[in-house]
Amino acid sequence: MIEKNKKEKFLLGSQKKPKHGDFSSEIAINDPKNKFILNHIRNKEVLDIGCVNHNPLNHQSKYWLHKLLHKYSKNVLGLDLSKEGVEYLNSIGYKVIHADAENFDLNKTFDVIVAGDIIEHLNNPGEFLESCKRHMDKNSKLLITTPNPWYWKCFLKVFLFGFYETNAEHTCWFDPITLEQLLTRYNLKMLNFEYGSRYLIDKI
Repeated sequence: MIEKNKKEKFLLGSQKKPKHGDFSSEIAINDPKNKFILNHIRNKEVLDIGCVNHNPLNHQSKYWLHKLLHKYSKNVLGLDLSKEGVEYLNSIGYKVIHADAENFDLNKTFDVIVAGDIIEHLNNPGEFLESCKRHMDKNSKLLITTPNPWYWKCFLKVFLFGFYETNAEHTCWFDPITLEQLLTRYNLKMLNFEYGSRYLIDKI
């Protein structure tokens, strides 16, 4: 059993029930997010930021990104703020360190840094980008995934209920324009972006 760290009151992952319906020994490599990431990490040295993915029991999900990285990259190191989540993942054979995404220094660079749905959780995305830059050389890539604030269901819920109830850990929204503007302030260049969803209704 994993308990919430009282010093990290905004980390609510251990309170969130894992999605048992997604549990599988398989990896959903055709999931749009996983497929996008897979195109960039094969046989690469990878840093995975925010790898616990809320409740660490979600490591059993076929959508768990770190499982994909663990299988297909040359080497992957995970990083997460949840101390209990990090300890749990290490106990079952993964290599994860406890650190703050906004202020970390591992004294090495990576071919690819993966930030899967983490930037919208941060207090200071700029400090996060500075930390990432310390671990990048001229050929490194930073892969950022984040929820789409213009998703049609968001508009529908606002229209029907007057607001959109988001994840209690989220602090901000990004779209391609605001994300590119943020990246430019830290001398990073957006090479491309893609929209994706695993749900059929979004592809019609």
